[in-house]
Amino acid sequence: MTLIDVHHHPTLPGLIAQQERRGLPVFRGGPAWTPELALEQMSLTGTTMSVLSVPADLSWAGSDIAAVTDGLNDELADIVREAPSRFGAFATLPLPDPDLATAHAVAALDSGRFEGVAMLTSYRGAYLAQPEYAGLLQELDARDAVVFMHPILVFDAPAGLPGPLLEGTFDTTRAVTALAAADVFQRFPRIRFIFPHTGGMVPYIKWRIAMHALQGGDWNVRVTADGLEAEIRKLDGLYYDTTLNLGPLLQLERTDRILFGTDIPWANDSILPLEHDYATRVRDGWTAEQAAAVSSENALRILPHAGRRLGVEVSR
Repeated sequence: MTLIDVHHHPTLPGLIAQQERRGLPVFRGGPAWTPELALEQMSLTGTTMSVLSVPADLSWAGSDIAAVTDGLNDELADIVREAPSRFGAFATLPLPDPDLATAHAVAALDSGRFEGVAMLTSYRGAYLAQPEYAGLLQELDARDAVVFMHPILVFDAPAGLPGPLLEGTFDTTRAVTALAAADVFQRFPRIRFIFPHTGGMVPYIKWRIAMHALQGGDWNVRVTADGLEAEIRKLDGLYYDTTLNLGPLLQLERTDRILFGTDIPWANDSILPLEHDYATRVRDGWTAEQAAAVSSENALRILPHAGRRLGVEVSR
């Protein structure tokens, strides 16, 4: 079975060196990562190809943000070039600068080196729904771009719980709700958004997201069943990856919108086989064709560069 993992975060030595050069604190508590270690972890799930991403706020680079972004993306492209049938990559953008981000998105996507772009849900509190990002969205839409949108990681969470456990899923939900309220999915329908960790709460609360899109926070605005259904349909084009949370997604979403993801290297060796089993095992009410769609066909349909490197063509 071909298996495409769309959620894999590499550690890039060049990026770390840039941070150290500026005297910035570098987080050292994460798991080790090299291309060789990545391939070992991929073998635990039988992953054919991983799409690498480094969604980041690069404002710490100051006036060097464009150069730092270029260096980061060159590192990603080098990893792909060394093992083109095992790795792909989403380009990082020099955000929060919307103009630079637009220029870099155009260059990255037109180069053919990347499967799409990766970004965070927000930058300095501004979500992609903000007017300053309209030009970026327009260029992404014009290129049928895939946008992998990762939540902001919060490490101090209420109730004594680890921040990444829940806060990331809530941040994803917040981002989708803001995009829906700004009608981004209707205005830019050719962008293929991937929301990780099964989209947070989005599949479960579409009705509530639609209600907010119609009311804009004014509970006195009257809504209709037809209006709610029309807003919910605008969310039907979103993609979700299975990373660390497949759960009830199979009952809530069409299987042609579900992609396999692992969160290597953050998912440890005991979790990776469980993720594989849950996302690929044929079970009651789920056909072999649906399992194949989640495993690779959905990803290959929206990631044609990866498909060509694998010698696989999937009709869109």
